[in-house]
Amino acid sequence: MTGTAVVCLPPSGAGRSFYRGWPRRIDEAAVRPMSLAGHEERMRDVLPGSVGEAASDIADRVLALDAARVVLFGHSLGAAVAYETAALLAARPDAPRLAVVLSARQAPGGPSPVLAALDGDDRALLDTVSAWGGMPPGGADGELAALLAPVLRADLAMSAGYTEPGGPLRVPVTVVGYREDTVVPLAEVGRWSALCEGPYRNETLAGGHFAAKDAPEELIGLVREVLERTAD
Repeated sequence: MTGTAVVCLPPSGAGRSFYRGWPRRIDEAAVRPMSLAGHEERMRDVLPGSVGEAASDIADRVLALDAARVVLFGHSLGAAVAYETAALLAARPDAPRLAVVLSARQAPGGPSPVLAALDGDDRALLDTVSAWGGMPPGGADGELAALLAPVLRADLAMSAGYTEPGGPLRVPVTVVGYREDTVVPLAEVGRWSALCEGPYRNETLAGGHFAAKDAPEELIGLVREVLERTAD
């Protein structure tokens, strides 16, 4: 096992292209965005039925990288998958050295912000995610909407069903909330501390719910810092 990997896990409805701007900002060789099954290049794979199922798949893919040190960065739904992936890996004797960054995600057990979105039809669902900043207003119509809505609905249902964490984690965890995030309140982000028994940091950055997509310098700097600490 050699080297360090930054494994980036996307939010609901998105795949690895959510992080298209990250490799050149951090390290072309180290940054490894991963799509969940049923998304983007893995669209023919069966969608996971739970966060735990998604985490088991990602854990296998992380081990296949054969990296000695891994930073798991997850945004929104991806943060839940990152936490559970870390919990699975930490229990394995062949696991890499781990650090975790959880971005724009409430801790499990609190109120889910996505339940109301799941009550409406597909058009209402897409409009809600547009209002959150996940896509331009009216950005998914016709054939695109027909393809995106079922995947987004499945992801949001999986997110809402994540209530029983597999931790507590004893690896370094950094939790990131965003001042302009109207989806996940900062107070709910901070509740991750109860599920983390190793080194823990809580950071608040500028930006809305999907800030990570644009790779703001403040967030990239934070991930670089975690990467450097993990490599020491």
